[in-house]
Amino acid sequence: MKGRKPVPTALKLLRGNPGCRRLNMAEPQHPVLPPDCPDVLTDPLARQEWDRIAPLLIRQGHVTVVDRATLIGYCHKYAQWQALEVDAAKHAFVVKTPGGHPIPNPALRLANQTFNLLLKAAAELGITPSARSRVAAQPVAPPVSKWQNELG
Repeated sequence: MKGRKPVPTALKLLRGNPGCRRLNMAEPQHPVLPPDCPDVLTDPLARQEWDRIAPLLIRQGHVTVVDRATLIGYCHKYAQWQALEVDAAKHAFVVKTPGGHPIPNPALRLANQTFNLLLKAAAELGITPSARSRVAAQPVAPPVSKWQNELG
């Protein structure tokens, strides 16, 4: 799909609907993602990245249960990228093939490709600086107790 990504309805409302276009009042609203690290993240570095970033995104209302796979993928790619960078650093930028011909370090190429996938997932989650400028985070409101409903 080419062109700009659609602006969420909540953000359009905050801006006063400057384009005066019809608003999607039926836009899906999903429950907040639980902060517990999923069991599918078995790599310790991927789990560490989840623990670092997931609570921040969840607290800001930035990710929901439907974003879980994207966040898991981001954490997987982060761990893979780190491992590939460590492997690439063990060798020169140019290595020789078994036939003796110089070629660019394949581990470095894989690290760069993995980093590009990591950036795509990060942009989808609004983690990169340019993506953050297009996101309106809605902090998650604490649950209202039964007593607050009766008093207020």
